[in-house]
Order: sequence, then C-alpha cells, then structure tokens
Amino acid sequence: MRKRTSLPEMHDSRRCPGIWRDLLTDFMSYFARAHNPYGVAAGRVWDAMRHAGTHSIVDLCSGAGEPAVLMQENLEKAGFPVRVTLTDKFPNREALHKWKAMKPEVVDYMETPVDATNVPSSLKGFRTLFTAFHHFDPPTARRILADAMEKRQGIGIFEYTEMKLWMWGPGILFAPLYIWAVSLWMRPFRWSRLLWTYLIPVVPLMVLWDGFVSCRRTYTPRELEELTRDLDVPDYEWEAGRLRSFGFCRITYLIGSPDRAA
Repeated sequence: MRKRTSLPEMHDSRRCPGIWRDLLTDFMSYFARAHNPYGVAAGRVWDAMRHAGTHSIVDLCSGAGEPAVLMQENLEKAGFPVRVTLTDKFPNREALHKWKAMKPEVVDYMETPVDATNVPSSLKGFRTLFTAFHHFDPPTARRILADAMEKRQGIGIFEYTEMKLWMWGPGILFAPLYIWAVSLWMRPFRWSRLLWTYLIPVVPLMVLWDGFVSCRRTYTPRELEELTRDLDVPDYEWEAGRLRSFGFCRITYLIGSPDRAA
C-alpha cells in the first residue's frame, strides 16, 4: 500500500472552531443534496442489505447525515423502504434535532458518541460510511472493517473523491467560486455564513485545502482490497470497485456482507 499523505484536513483539527466545521458540513450537505453522488450505489447497497438479512442502515461518522438520508430516500423511491440510524463520535446536535423533526419515522440520530472501530452490539444493521473512510489510517480503517465482520454486520464504504488530481484538480480549484455562487441559497440561513464565506473567505479556503488532502488520502479499490486481506473468511464476502456518478465523478466503494446461512 502506498504511503498516505500526513497532511491534515483543517476541519479535523481540534483547533478548528465549531462554527467553521459546521459551515463546511453545511456546504457538503448542500453538495450531496444537489448532486446525489451516491445514488448510483443504491442497488448495490440494497443487494448487500438483502444478503445480510436487514432493512436497517447504521451510518457511521455521519456528520450532518445528508448522504445517508439521501440513500434512504433513493432506496425508498426504488421500492425498498429502510430505516437509518445516524451516529458519530462527535454527534452533530443541530442535525440530530433537524432529522428528528423532519423524518422521525425513518431517521434517528444517536445522541451518545459512537466509535466506528467499536460499534455497540445493540446497533444492528448495514453499516455505511460516506465520504469519511479516508480520514482513517490503514490500521484504524482495518479495525472498522474487522468490527463489522466480527459482529456479523454488513458494511459499505463510499467515497466520491479519488487520488487522481488530474481528474479532481480542476473541480477543487473552482470550488471557491462554486461556494460563493451557492452560499446565499443555502438553508438554514446563517449570518455567520456570510461573514466566513464572503467577508473573510475561510470556508472556501477550507474546502480548497481539505478537498486536496481528501483526494490524496482516498483509498483506491486495490488498497481497499488489501485492507480486507486478513479479513478473508469463508462466511463473509468483500467487493471493491468503482461506479460512474455524475459528470467526471466516480464512486469508490467497498462492500462487505455476512452469509446469513453461516
């Protein structure tokens, strides 16, 4: 496996003010809702859930939770109703109240912290990580996969970034222009968004830097397969690959699911 960059993402830093992190999360939620990059993976998610014998999704490292909720909506439109439980090591309180108010029948957000490397056994369902797996170094990433396998739960890793900067470079460079164009239309409205986007362009710079680092950190399908090499057991299946999404965007994925008959 290649040596991964040690460069940090700004919003991962403990010194990053919470308002900056929330504004970045707002933008990522807007991007997910506008382009639905993971919609192309809905069929594979449902097949894996059916194979694992579950109709529930347990989303890890949820942040604001938009990609997981969008996946629930995509599956529901396709005739596969599922319920989603959002979790995070640092739960997003605003998102927690938002989804409980908007979709209480199908979406729940755990108020207590959940560690992706040691998910409580009481949380049953197909585990997902959207645009989050690249944050973990290989040993930690392997523990996340091993925890799902050992507890007989399916898991799906999905990323729309990839390390080929010739593909993502232009999009990253133009990201600040995109943010300046859409921020006035993002809801809920925040005066702080105007301050940190237009007057002091912290959010555009964060997206520029974190986007670059994310691309350099994202695992390739081959690297994802390497992470599962020591987790190759007869009653648990792994599949890694890529799916074409909107425009030049490709979804890198890894799906693991237990054999119900085992």
